[in-house]
Amino acid sequence: MNTRFSHILLLVLFLGQIQARADEFDSQSFLGMTSGNSVGAAITRGEKSKKRVLVFAYDEKKKNQAFHIKGMLELEETKKLVRQHFILVITDFKDRNIRDVIGSEGTERPMYFLFNPDGSLVQKGTAAVGPSVGAKLVKEWTSK
Repeated sequence: MNTRFSHILLLVLFLGQIQARADEFDSQSFLGMTSGNSVGAAITRGEKSKKRVLVFAYDEKKKNQAFHIKGMLELEETKKLVRQHFILVITDFKDRNIRDVIGSEGTERPMYFLFNPDGSLVQKGTAAVGPSVGAKLVKEWTSK
């Protein structure tokens, strides 16, 4: 009985560890493009290539953070526009270029930040908006 109980306990602990793993966003598998993790380096690349920099900041330790980013970028047209028009960065809220512009926004949900090639902030907001709003935002950004 003791052995059976210890096996069940180990199984429960193992399953808990799987569930507690970090929430990750893999841009290569989801969007078909690589992403950087340095906003500063991306802005330098953006200046050279004349591309805007789209940044997603989230806390990997919180549940469903990557889920919201995937939801925002879910539509194929949105993914295509992001691949064509932006340098992508996936980072956390600790990045100095992000923490300085978060302002009064909370970090309970992932956020997006759109930077011009010169590094000026164009727009910021929550990434927990869903596919239709995400598509609308990306279309607005690429039409300018």
